[in-house]
Amino acid sequence: MSNKGLKAPDGRIKDRLPDGRPAIAWERRWTEGSLPLWLIATGGGIAAILVVGLFFAGSYNGVGAGG
Repeated sequence: MSNKGLKAPDGRIKDRLPDGRPAIAWERRWTEGSLPLWLIATGGGIAAILVVGLFFAGSYNGVGAGG
């Protein structure tokens, strides 16, 4: 895809075309860029689950164990 004519003066790709349509199709927004957004979201979700799991594990073992 050629970005000629789509870039703003600061070098970024404009969000919308002059007629109001999106400059990049929604299907491509998840795969464009140096790292795909789905990969970042997956890593962040796994990290969040691990942190919550540590809190649950800590409630059964150690200082907060009340037993």
